[in-house]
Amino acid sequence: MRDIFLLLLVATGLAGQSTQQPRRNLMLVRISESWATLHPTLGPNNFSNCLIVRPDGRIHLELRRQEFFDGRAVLTTYQSALDGKEMETLRGILDDADVKALPPFAVPVVPMNVDDWQGFRADITRDMQVQQVGYLTWRGHGPNNSEGDKAAWNQSATALQRLAEWSHAAKSSKALNWRRVRNPNSVCGQ
Repeated sequence: MRDIFLLLLVATGLAGQSTQQPRRNLMLVRISESWATLHPTLGPNNFSNCLIVRPDGRIHLELRRQEFFDGRAVLTTYQSALDGKEMETLRGILDDADVKALPPFAVPVVPMNVDDWQGFRADITRDMQVQQVGYLTWRGHGPNNSEGDKAAWNQSATALQRLAEWSHAAKSSKALNWRRVRNPNSVCGQ
């Protein structure tokens, strides 16, 4: 049961996306973050957030929370827009040489023997290709990936720290005047 739960979480939160980006869905970046634990918690025991920024500054945020033990999951969606200064800051982070040089994100090998895990992934549009980068952290034995994959995750965690901090700040920013919107179909789960 534990392995099936982890497999489903990894597949939905960090599954690979196509490296080609259709023109109708043009994005600057999609930032996905997931966390899950098998320990009792006072709140959700897993979440998955996704933030999409379009080149014109429009921003789309999906927040998923689930109480695994009662089976209910909640998806809440918001939209807003970044101003020119915020876009400049984001582009500076995305265009950092260390971020551009990151290896592709390695999907964790499941099942994983972990107590909890956190994944961070960014799909960054570069010309007509999408650079897929990210990292995984965990408590417990961990995934059965190669030592090379684990070293790449460590390198990525360092290089992507500013992007993760930017994402967290954007999600909680009152200045963005987030508008809650109806979203029957997840945009982020494409």
